[in-house]
Order: sequence, then structure tokens, then C-alpha cells
Amino acid sequence: MDGSLKNKIIVLGVTGSIAAYKSADIVSHLKKLEAEVFVVMTREAREFITPMTLQTLSHNPVSSDLWEEGNGWQPGHIELADKADVLLIAPATANIISCFAHGLAPDLITSIYLATLAQVIIAPAMNSKMLFHPATKNNLKVLADRGNIIIDPDQGMLACGYEGKGKLSSIESILSIIKSCLS
Repeated sequence: MDGSLKNKIIVLGVTGSIAAYKSADIVSHLKKLEAEVFVVMTREAREFITPMTLQTLSHNPVSSDLWEEGNGWQPGHIELADKADVLLIAPATANIISCFAHGLAPDLITSIYLATLAQVIIAPAMNSKMLFHPATKNNLKVLADRGNIIIDPDQGMLACGYEGKGKLSSIESILSIIKSCLS
């Protein structure tokens, strides 16, 4: 298959944005490209899409709780951090971006972020006022300066009813960046 991601491991972090429903399409497309996908969700993401949906699509258990570690000897967040070829955060909320920028690790996704040596790709999705707030802009700059790839959000009608920048980038763009990182 052209553009195959066979034998590549993508850890997908899903956060509490309305765009979390698009993570199902991301997982489906990654699986079609033959990637191994492990989904990690914040508690807030579970309000928008169920773990069962992502587990069924990924063919792997979905993780969401730092304190419910796996059955092996290695802590689950370290195991996922070590096995990832790419850590993709899509959608990324202002909150998770802030945690990453400030080195905070209150949950599973942020702990994986701090422990991984894999390429990190962050795809923000939020209200444009939040996106353009000086704190969010600064946090994104900090993350980009550290070598994280930031996928610029798209322009369009936002879930809040505003027209503006803040929509999760297209799945095609996200996949293209992942392929580019892994080629």
C-alpha cells in the first residue's frame, strides 16, 4: 500500500475537544495505512467519544487512567512512551497544550508526553479566542521551539458558532505530516 505505515506505532492522545469525534476517523485511516495504533484519552475526551469506539477501530485497549496501569512490570505510561514512533495529540486542547509547555503531568497523556523520545505532533482544536490568547500562543511557541510539530488548525465554522481559525486540521494533513516524520 502506497504510504504504508506498516510496523509503525502511533500513540494517539485524544483530549476534551468537540473535535474528539474525529479521532475515530484518524484511527481508521492510520489502520488502513497498516499502523499499530494505541489510543490514550483524557477523562474529558470520554465525554465526547467512547473508549469502546476507539478500541474497536484500533484493535487495542484504550488507556485513560494513570493509576490503572497495565499487567506487566513496566508502568503503562513508560511502556507507551517507549514504544511510540509518533505521539500524536489530536485534538489538542488549550489545557493539554499548557500542561505540555509547563512540564505538568497530572494524567496519562501528559505523563507519556514527558517520558517519550518519539516525535510529538500536536493538532490543536479550540475556539479561535482561546487559540489566539497570548498564553496559548506562547505555549505553542514553547512547544515548537522544543521540536514538537504543531499542525496549524483550519479556518471555518467552529462548534461554538463562531467563524474563525481553530478547527482540527484535516485528517489528510495530519496523515501527511505523520508520513513525512516517519519517512
